[in-house]
Parts: sequence; C-alpha cells; structure tokens
Amino acid sequence: MMIFRSDPIVIQGPHLLFGTLCRKLGIILGALCYLLSLPLVAVPQSDSLQHFFLEQWTTRDGLPHNTINSIEQTDDGYLWFATWEGIARFNGRSFTLFDRSASTGLPDSGIFALHATSANTLIAGGSRGGLVRYQNNQWTPLPVAGALVRAVLQDQQQRLWIATESAGLWRQEPDGQRYRISGSSGLNYEAMYSLAEGPQGRVWVGSSEGLFLVRDNHVRHFQTADGLPPGPAFSIALDAQEQTIVATEQGVFIGNEQQGFQPLHPELTMAASALLVEGDTLWIGTLSDGLFRYNPAGLEALGTDSNKPANRILALRKDNEGSLWVGTNGGLFRLRNAPFTSITTQHGLADNFVRAVLPLADGSVLAGTSRGVAQIRNQLAVPFDHPEPFLRESILSMAEDQAGQLWFGSYAYGLLAIAPDGSSRLFDRNDGLWTNEVRSILPAADGSLWIGTSRGLNRWYQGQMERLDMESGLPGNYIMALYQSSDGRIWIGTGTGVAFWQDGDIHTLNLFSQDGAEFAFGFLELPQQQFLWMATDRGLVRYDLNSGALSIIGRGAGLPFDKYFQVVADKQNNLWLTSNRGILQFSLQDALAVLNNQKSRLPFEHFSEGDGMLSAQANGGSNPAAALHPDGSIWVATAGGVVFSHPERLSSFSSFIPPVVIEQIRVDGELQQLVGPLKLAAGTQRIELHYAGLGFVLPQHIQYRTRLIGFDNDWVEREQQPYAELTNLAPGHYTFEVIAAYPGGAWSETSASFSFHIAPHLWQRPGFWLLMLALLSLALLLLFRMRLRRLELAALELKRQVAEKTAQLQLKADHLEQTNTEKSGLLEQLRLQSEAFAKQARQDPLTGLANRRVFDEVLLQEFNRAKRHQHPLCLALIDIDFFKQVNDRWSHSVGDEVLIRVGRSLQQQCRNTDTVSRWGGEEFALLLPETGLPEVLQLCERLRSQISQLDFSDIASDLRITVSIGVAECQDSTKADRLLGLADKALYQAKAKGRNQVCVSHAQNKI
Repeated sequence: MMIFRSDPIVIQGPHLLFGTLCRKLGIILGALCYLLSLPLVAVPQSDSLQHFFLEQWTTRDGLPHNTINSIEQTDDGYLWFATWEGIARFNGRSFTLFDRSASTGLPDSGIFALHATSANTLIAGGSRGGLVRYQNNQWTPLPVAGALVRAVLQDQQQRLWIATESAGLWRQEPDGQRYRISGSSGLNYEAMYSLAEGPQGRVWVGSSEGLFLVRDNHVRHFQTADGLPPGPAFSIALDAQEQTIVATEQGVFIGNEQQGFQPLHPELTMAASALLVEGDTLWIGTLSDGLFRYNPAGLEALGTDSNKPANRILALRKDNEGSLWVGTNGGLFRLRNAPFTSITTQHGLADNFVRAVLPLADGSVLAGTSRGVAQIRNQLAVPFDHPEPFLRESILSMAEDQAGQLWFGSYAYGLLAIAPDGSSRLFDRNDGLWTNEVRSILPAADGSLWIGTSRGLNRWYQGQMERLDMESGLPGNYIMALYQSSDGRIWIGTGTGVAFWQDGDIHTLNLFSQDGAEFAFGFLELPQQQFLWMATDRGLVRYDLNSGALSIIGRGAGLPFDKYFQVVADKQNNLWLTSNRGILQFSLQDALAVLNNQKSRLPFEHFSEGDGMLSAQANGGSNPAAALHPDGSIWVATAGGVVFSHPERLSSFSSFIPPVVIEQIRVDGELQQLVGPLKLAAGTQRIELHYAGLGFVLPQHIQYRTRLIGFDNDWVEREQQPYAELTNLAPGHYTFEVIAAYPGGAWSETSASFSFHIAPHLWQRPGFWLLMLALLSLALLLLFRMRLRRLELAALELKRQVAEKTAQLQLKADHLEQTNTEKSGLLEQLRLQSEAFAKQARQDPLTGLANRRVFDEVLLQEFNRAKRHQHPLCLALIDIDFFKQVNDRWSHSVGDEVLIRVGRSLQQQCRNTDTVSRWGGEEFALLLPETGLPEVLQLCERLRSQISQLDFSDIASDLRITVSIGVAECQDSTKADRLLGLADKALYQAKAKGRNQVCVSHAQNKI
C-alpha cells in the first residue's frame, strides 16, 4: 500500500447560473431551485481536500489487477472490488480473490459490474455475460447475459436490470423471467455504461448513445434538445432532490425529466467518468483530469500530479466510515481523515527531514529541517521571515525565552539568537561554545541560557560563557536534552547517562540501573505530579523528585521497542512517546498503574504510516523533537515532515463500531467451509478461527474479544490478534463468538459466531463405560464361578480317592476272606467293627455332621495353614437356645429332629470348604477358612435368622427355635485352642445378652 498526501487545487469560477444564461427559462429556474436547496454554509477548513489522507493499493499490495471497474460494500461491512482478474474482497488488512472456479460459477474472471442489495447480497457481472449472486458465504450462478455485463441494478421491486456491452438492456423479473428492453429511439444494441434507479420505478440508463429513461416499458432518449451533449453518458447519479446528474464526455450535467439538463459548473467541461452523491456533495471522477468535489462551498480538484488518481477513474464509493474509495485503471485509492496530518515539502517545507518543532504563542509552529527553518500557519509552511543565512542551514534545536527571543541551534554553524525586533546575534566556537553542533537549548528561569552540544555543555549567563564537561562531573559530553524542573534543577541528558545541576554542583543518576539505560533524549514534568519522566534508550523512566527513586516502563511492561526520543503530555491526561518506529499513546493513569504494580502490561496505541504519517520515523537526539501546541495538538518532527494530531479527534475514529466476521476456519490444518454447525471427528486436536473487524480507518488497531461457549465463562481479551487457536477440546458442542472495537470505542453489539460439535471417541461415550462395567461384572462372576467349580472338583477328587482307597481295602479284605475261610467270621466282625468305629470316629450319628474329633483335626490343620499363609480364619460356636425345654416339653425324639434340621440348615448355608460339626449336645461348630470377620458375621446373622424361621409344625405345632452364636477370628493368636476359647466366650456373651443373637470376641493377648 502506498501513502501520499493530497494536494488540492481550488478552482474559482462564476456561479452556476451565470454560465447558463443562454438556456431556456425553465432550465434556469430548475437549476436555481437546485442551488437554493443546498445549505449555503462554508465548508470548515479541516474538511478541505488538503486535509485528506491519500493511500494507494496496487497488485503489489494484493490486488489481482490494477484496474478497478466497480466498488461496493455489503451489509456485513466487506468492501468488494471488480477487476479484470476477479473479485477482490477487502477486510482492511488483506484481499481475498474470487475468480473463475467451480465455487463461484463465473464463466470468466473479468468482472466489470458489482451491485450490493439488501440482505447482505452481492450481484456481480462481467465477461462472457457472467452473472453470479453471493449470499451467506455461497456463490450462486445466474443465467448468462450473452455479452459483457457493464452494470447491474436490483430495484425496489426486486427486478434485476442488466446492462450489457452489445446485447442490450435486460430486465429479470422476481420469478426469473427475462425481457430485453428496447425502444424506437434507441437502447437496442449499443454499449451500456451505467444504471440508476429513480422514483416510481423509473430506471436511468447511460449508454454510448447518451442518456435514456425507462418507465413502464417505455423508453425515452435525452438528446441535445434536452440540454445534453451528443455522445456517451458514462455515469448517472441522483441527488437528494431526485435531480439526475450525468457524466459525459463534455462535462457533468444536471436536470430532470420535465425541465431537461444543463451544465453543473462552468469549470466542469472535462470528460467525466464516475459520479457519487454524498448529501449535498458530489464527487466527480474524470477520464484524465483527476478527482473533483463539488458542494455549496465551491469546486475543488485533487490534481493530477504524480501519485494522484490521474488515470481514468472508473468507480467511486463512500464506505461506512466516511472514507472515499476511488477505482482507477492505475490502482485503488482512498481519501480519508486520519489521526495524523503531515506537513511536507508539498506544503512548503524546505526539506522533509525535520529535527525540531517549536509552537509559538501566535499559534504558528517553527520546524527546523535539514535545509532551514520553516514557519507553519494553517497547515502551510513558508521559510522563516528573516534574512539571516543561518536560518537556511540544517537546524537541530530551537527555543523561545521569556523575553520572546528565539534561539536556533545548527548542525555546523553554532547558535543564533533573534530578538523580537529582528536583530540577531551568532555564537560559535570563538564565543566559547564547545562546538558549533548545538543539539539542545534551554532558557532557564534565572535568565541564563544552557546550550547542549556534541562535545559538552555551555552556560551563558550575564555575558559570560561557562563550559562544563565530564571533568566537571557530567556523565558524558554528548548533550542531547536539557530541561528545568519546578524545583529549579537543570536536567542534562547525555549519551551515557543523566545528571542535574543545582546550586553550582552537578549530580549524576544511576540511569544504567534501569534495564541498562544510557541515552536520555527528552524530559517531561507534569504539574502537581512531582515526577520527572525521561525518554531513554530502554523505555520510559520515572524519577521521583522527592525521594529520588527511579522506575521504568520498558519491554517487560509491554512496550514494543527500546528507544524513545520525546515524551509529551496532552490535555486529556495521555502521554505520547516518539520513536524510530512510530508514535505511542497511552493514558497517564495506566502508566502509573504499571509503575505501582497495579498492572503488569501497559495498554497503548501505536501510530505509524497507515495513520497519516508519511514516515513513522520520528527524529531524536535534538530538541524539541515533539511538542504540545497551545490548541492541544501534538506536533512531532519526523523523517517525512512535521506531523500533528488532535487527541480529542481520536475519539471520532473510535466512535465507529466495526462489524466483525469470521473469515476462515481450519481444523487440524484443513480449511473448512463456513457453514455451521460443523461436525468434527473424534480426536480433533487444533481448531483455528480467523476473524476480522471490518473497519478500514484503523484496521491494525482494532481490538478483539472472543468467547467459546461451552468452555469460557467470560470474554477473552485478544488485543489486536485476528485469530484464535483452540486445542485439545473435550468432545461436546461449542459456539465460538467474537466482537470487535476500535481503541476506546464501544464493542460490537452483535457478535459473529460459529458453532461446531466434536464427536467423542468410542471410549468417551457414556454407553461404552456402562458396557465395560457390565463386562467387568460378568468377568468377576465367571471368575467366582470358576473358583467355586474348582473347589467342587477338588472335593469330588477327594471323595474319589477315599472311595478308591476304600475299595482297595475291601479287595484286600475279600482276599483275606477267601484265603482264610476258617477266620471269615472273625474278619467279618472285624470289618464291621472297623466301619462302625470309623463312622463313629468322624461323624455324628444323629445329624450326619462331622464330630468333634474331626473338627479338632480340621481346626488344627486350617489354623496352621492360616498362620503360615497369613490368610483369614474364623470359628463360630452355635448353641440352640432353651433346648432342654424342647426335650422336657415335647420329648427327646422331637429334640433329636430339631438337632437334625438345624444341622441340615447349617450344612446348606455353608460352603464345601467350610467345616460344620456337632460340637456336643445342642451345640454346633463352624470353621470358616479364607473368610474374614465381616463376611462371617453376615453368614452367622443369616443362619440365625433362617433357623429362627424353621417350620416344626409337623412335629410340634407351636415349636420355635432360636440360636445364639459366638464368633472368633484367628488374628494374631498362636494356638488353635485359644480360638475356641474366644468363640466360646463370645457364645457366652450372646447368651448373657438374651440369646438369639451373634456376638464376636477378639484375642486380647498372644498365647
């Protein structure tokens, strides 16, 4: 993008009526009515074309072609440019190209006509009769028109008018039907140039044969008899009074259907090619004479010198922020107001390299350039009015003392004083100056004059020239800045540190302690602050005039670079810092908050070439390089002239709320269509969303806030970052929102949003975990059943082995019986007795349960195993409550049946690995290996409950049985009989507590 300053030419000419006295009376009266309808107020000087900032874009800046045939702005805020290589969409920072492709449906990339309609729709037409409609981020091809489309228009009745190069004029009805419009007086196959909608369904048509009006399918041709010259009508516009303005080869004409037409202005006789009405202002583009503006204040021309839109102007468009866009066959231009205004050689400066600026009490500003001093008034510069040749040399510094005497320091000729009466005096080495290179001048309150040179410091006082240097205590001899604080101290900025002079002594500061700062280029003290601010090569340093404490705002606090030349305070409590790379502005309150550790980073605005400056390089090392004007404006010396800004005007730039759009979405690097909601695959890692605030005055200053609904609780500050990256989001539904604002302005009332859904992996779905839980439960159940089956098989194997051994013994017995027949009786008796003894020894004859002997063996075996493997082992003793009463009341046979049924119930509830035995009388014993106390207690409670519910009605009608159970756990006992004792003790406790309950006893001491 190229940037220029406009150089207007004001054309003075006779009034419109005096150039048309030869016209018929009706035409004169019509023109008079038009002029009287315009507000007769002078245009403020600030609105003059000389204050507009001019920028240019070409193919080097991203345009596909330098010829801009048409310009439109859609409701969403985008600017669109028709070129011979496609349609370029502009967001303020970059161009996006749409050309012939499957996505657009264009038959050719050459685009000539654009038309923005309501509902955020764009219609484009071009080569080969191509027509497309763009809406909701989608291109829709329309039926071709048969020839190059020169203009398109959708009227209030939703009819589409299509003007072609050689196929005539067509009208497409809302139902899609097309009709060619023709008339006996023309409008057949001649070249069409422009379309404009008038009242009551009228449509004005500009063609190679002149101006036509279509009304109710009737065509009227306006010719010389109607006041128009022969030849083409290139452009048509209607003003607020519905007067028709026509651009022709012989100038601009105005009129209406009833009264005809007449020249708009006697000076506008050149070939006009484009028109734009803006209130009471008419912008006029010409074929070869540049750009004109016509309003009640007169006629102004932008000129046709180098870098101005001097080529054929094809399109004019005002955007939502008031900038004028000019399309030519030599690139795209824009005229607008900017935060800064530049005064350059085009405005009278002798040279654009300015080293110092000095506002004077009369409102003018002195500019010291490399070719002398200029005085600026009303934004025009003239050489300083004094014959002294010194003032035509390179000037480094300037100052004005209390008496109104002006001081000028030069690069090679010393110091010049000019009194109010015009007399002058020159100081140089012969008068005691260290050198003739004078970089800073300070008239002190005591009447002395301090002079900073490149080799030392001079003090001129009462006719004496004093010399101070490093031997006098200065930190360096290269003096760049001088300043007197309110306490009378003279501050001296050098290339190697800072010092101050007080009462004849020089005191130095440890400036290097502030992030290694050495150069001090400028000073500033604010009223009632008691702080001295210093612009250094490491940032902005603050010195407390009371305590002597130093602190700094540098890169660590967010400043973009190190070196700053001048610090200036405006009347809105803002500080301005100049640098080689632009100008920073920030609030004093924010600066103090950073220094007081209330903020970690300093918010600021950075102004550079795009903000109205010819060069962003502000100069330093000389003084004053920036200054506050009495009217409140900030003036800065730069390598591209003098620039100034009115801080109060900056709010006008931030009053516009830029609409915001989401332009691009990439998922894991792949570009996605902007059609939501977007469904994303499981495992999506990275989502990039690129967005743009569609503001074109300060696009690089637009600030953004984003919020991801479904993740963020509040807005996230993005500053000027036009994109957001979202990584490692969990599966779910999200909506991304973004709003925008200019610095200090209001935020978008409506956000741009885009929704997407990230699918979960299989293992992230709720059903998956339910399935896994079910499978885990099933697996545990199968493992349990397998364990139980193994135990059952082990028991069967044991029984088989017992049976096998028994069979073997039987065989031996049989063999003995066969071999010793005479002892058969004895052997039989012995066999029977052996079986009886074995049964009596291991089984209770009444209940069939293991007897106490077996229980003792198993107890000892399991006890030792439990101790060896540290496995749990529990023992329970069960006693039938009041069993004696059963025998006494119902008989011993009933008591025996009770014992049998209780034993059977115990056997049924216990595992095969458990040992159930009849301990004696009405007592039973349970040995439970591999079972902890909680499980045993649950089992015993279940046994107690089940036994209490046993039905004995078949042997005794009202018999109910309960049991008391004592439980003991092996724990750390060293003897099996101790475990029996603990269980017996617990049984005793159960009986003592009222029976029909389970009690447990723990070992207290090792035995």
